[in-house]
Amino acid sequence: MMGKAVAVRILGGLAATLATMAADMPPAPAGFAWTRLPEIRADLLKPSGWTLDHQRKGGSETYRLAAPKKAGSPAAALDINWVADVPGLAGMVPSKYAAGLVATASESHKILERESGTIGSLASVAFRFADSGPGRDGLMVRYQLVANDRTGSLYILAFEAPAREWTNSWKTGAVMMDRIRWDPAR
Repeated sequence: MMGKAVAVRILGGLAATLATMAADMPPAPAGFAWTRLPEIRADLLKPSGWTLDHQRKGGSETYRLAAPKKAGSPAAALDINWVADVPGLAGMVPSKYAAGLVATASESHKILERESGTIGSLASVAFRFADSGPGRDGLMVRYQLVANDRTGSLYILAFEAPAREWTNSWKTGAVMMDRIRWDPAR
């Protein structure tokens, strides 16, 4: 049985650790609040009024942030999928798998923009296209794939909004996607 003094020290240490972690976070911009995604050990800026849902699907974690719905128009949304063991599932490192996804997307969609680089020690590739799939006509989609070849994991982010609202919607989407804080150990 743990003594009261030991429990107080443990709780005090935990509180100090959490305070230090919170102090390391930059201030959230107006209209956003930092939200922890504990299953993937990431921090995300969540816009005020948006909903956040989480599901586990096999070996992956899926989050969906959605703007409030507007009459007659689909809401802007950000989906984040985290896949743990890409080499075991696909037989290749995550960065090569991500490059293959981009190549596949370019076969069926006209890529409007594309960029690649690194986020700390993680490889990243992003691309945007106008979606014209069944029931999705008029949507603009921006994917960002963040690969951790050291751990074998892959983050797949997809921000979508109606094409006619893209410029305004992307202002919010860019804040969310560009400022995610990733744990390189994940």
